[in-house]
Amino acid sequence: MEGLTNKQIEAKIKQGKVNQSTHKNRNTISKIIFKNTFTIFNLVNLILAVLIISVGSYKNLLFVFIAIANTLISIINEVRAKRIVDKLRLVSEQQPTVIREGKTIQIPADELVEGDLLILSLGDQILVDSEVKEGEVEVNESFITGEQDNIKKQKGDKLISGSFIVSGTCKAEAIAVGTKSQLNKIETTAHSIKTTNSKLFTLMNNIVKYISFALIPIGALVLWSRFRINDGNTTIAITSTVASLINMIPEGLVLLTSTVLALATIRLSKKQVLVQDLYSIETLARTDCIALDKTGTLTTGRMKLKDLVPAKSYTKDALINALKLILSTDTAGNATSTALKEKLLKDTEYEPTEQINEIIPFSSDRKYSGIVTNKNTYLMGAPEFITKEKPNFSDEYRILAVTKNNKLLGYALLEDELRPNAKNIINYFYKNDIAVKIISGDNLRTVQKIAKQTGVKDYERATDLSTLKNPDYDQLVKDYTIFTRVKPNEKKNLIRALKKQGNTVAMTGDGVNDILAMKEADVSIAIGDGSDAARRSAKIVLLNSGYESVPSIMDEGRQSINNLERSTALFLAKTVYASILAVIFIFIPIQYPFSSPVEMSLLNFACIGFPGLILALEHNTARIKNRFIRNIIEYSVPVGFTISVSMLVISLLAHFGVFPSTDLSTIAIFVTFATDLALIYWISKPLNPLRSSLLLAIIGIIAGAFLIPFTHRFFDFVFLSPTGLIAALIAIVSSLVFYEILRRIMKLVSSRIFDQNDI
Repeated sequence: MEGLTNKQIEAKIKQGKVNQSTHKNRNTISKIIFKNTFTIFNLVNLILAVLIISVGSYKNLLFVFIAIANTLISIINEVRAKRIVDKLRLVSEQQPTVIREGKTIQIPADELVEGDLLILSLGDQILVDSEVKEGEVEVNESFITGEQDNIKKQKGDKLISGSFIVSGTCKAEAIAVGTKSQLNKIETTAHSIKTTNSKLFTLMNNIVKYISFALIPIGALVLWSRFRINDGNTTIAITSTVASLINMIPEGLVLLTSTVLALATIRLSKKQVLVQDLYSIETLARTDCIALDKTGTLTTGRMKLKDLVPAKSYTKDALINALKLILSTDTAGNATSTALKEKLLKDTEYEPTEQINEIIPFSSDRKYSGIVTNKNTYLMGAPEFITKEKPNFSDEYRILAVTKNNKLLGYALLEDELRPNAKNIINYFYKNDIAVKIISGDNLRTVQKIAKQTGVKDYERATDLSTLKNPDYDQLVKDYTIFTRVKPNEKKNLIRALKKQGNTVAMTGDGVNDILAMKEADVSIAIGDGSDAARRSAKIVLLNSGYESVPSIMDEGRQSINNLERSTALFLAKTVYASILAVIFIFIPIQYPFSSPVEMSLLNFACIGFPGLILALEHNTARIKNRFIRNIIEYSVPVGFTISVSMLVISLLAHFGVFPSTDLSTIAIFVTFATDLALIYWISKPLNPLRSSLLLAIIGIIAGAFLIPFTHRFFDFVFLSPTGLIAALIAIVSSLVFYEILRRIMKLVSSRIFDQNDI
């Protein structure tokens, strides 16, 4: 079979019969720009800017530039992360093997054309609808049809795109490509990566949603009240309204979240980690149970043949001949057959001694492969699946039985190659309170031996699922650490049972038999040198096939969540007091403490944006304590109430003439700044050189803005009168004392309300 010629390929491309529209679940640069530009907060900022422009108070437009800067920073980081991820994805994606003009070559998936002759083997995903022309394979179509059983496909049978080859090899002709293929029509194909259930993202979106709903009616009422209080003075009414509303907007909060995760993706890319879903970093950081498939994770996936042991009444030559017969037809190239071929068929041209009539390809369900000749039937596989004889060997070996007409010929003893860092990785999991479960299709004693060597706790608590009838998976995951002879669907059921217990479960794997479990897990990790099917189904791919990258991914997630917790507290503290003040001053006809938006822009930068960004990017890999909501409430609510009460009191004092009303906004800025600084101090504890420098820098920004003549005028500061200065000092001290009292009360209250972990 020669395949298509170059002229035929050119003709197919001109006719549009090319696979350029394969289903891809990816962001484009235009989508990133659109998503970050057309947000509810940017819309609100635009409306407020129009109001400010309408009264000619142009210096109060500073908040617009801050909003633009936030948007640009987020876009730049996401685009940068996208480009890096796309480059890594090209390395990870399958390069289908085709025959063109008689030559076997590999090409990008989007260059496939209708009529191409593909070579498909174990682990390959079928990228385009095809028809088998030569050979025989077993296919898993569960992601398309929901049917878990493997389906045998022979010459003339159709292969549906999105399914996977689980055994055998064949040549197939592409009959439907691009938008016509099933891969593009069905959303549940294995290539599609389901959206990660991100607790962080959900929380941020809910904050945005509720504030957005409240902003419009509150804004309208505030504007009405400002007109009423200021005798219809449009300029004062609009500027004071905008000043009150700007603080209600936690602008930059969602942008900061995506930026932090995008930067984590960029850092991980330098370690050859492909993150296919930003929020999977967060999920992995929250993982408290990890399921490992022994082969490819604890071991390298490579094996060595240590010995051949014939059964009684048979010679070693008879055993070797049977193995050579079976191996001569093997094209799957799995670890077992590769190790045997290297020893038995290396550098030799083997001619079968019997006529081979049928090939029985290896299947992870059957646990064996074999051939049928004109004289005999030979099988090679797990002893308990093909013979009643029980091997009596040390558990240091992986045992492969060979039979002839259901009679045992002997055993091949193989051993796994351990990953050099496997023990350190297992220790990392235990040190971080992550339970380890081993789920493998291998022999129980072999897996236990590997588990013992790599430091897996309770490796004695192991069970062979092939010996169980109607297993209770919920009970099994409670009782055992190691599960062996596990079939693909059973792996999925074990992961589901672990999740039902309330665990956040990560699943790692490298083969087709791992895919169902990986899809069921909260987050899936594929080994780079594993099967293409596993890589395409995973949310995280270790391209260098080094499992040592997993702690780095977890640390990146921890840093993101821990730091965003502190930054979120800063943003929400502002939202709390701004919302309370906006509502209070609708009903109290006195001067609003903040006279212009430009003052709020200074506070937002010095006390929220700047420290929020620095704290969000700080190295912090402490364990996640699942107290995200509780902590931000403990931090933000006392500050919000303290500033609200303080602003109300000093506004009333100014209204009744205790100090000049011209001093009010400057006093309000200093009191708010002092209280915010106290919050930053508490969320920065324990102090280190970076956090101490941050506190000093914030003080320097405010002091500079007040003392430098140009900025003093620009931000509408005034030098306080004697009574105003005394009032400011009393207000600052009172606010700090009141804040400390509220902080302690809130800590006690939240400890009773949040008796369970939140996120």
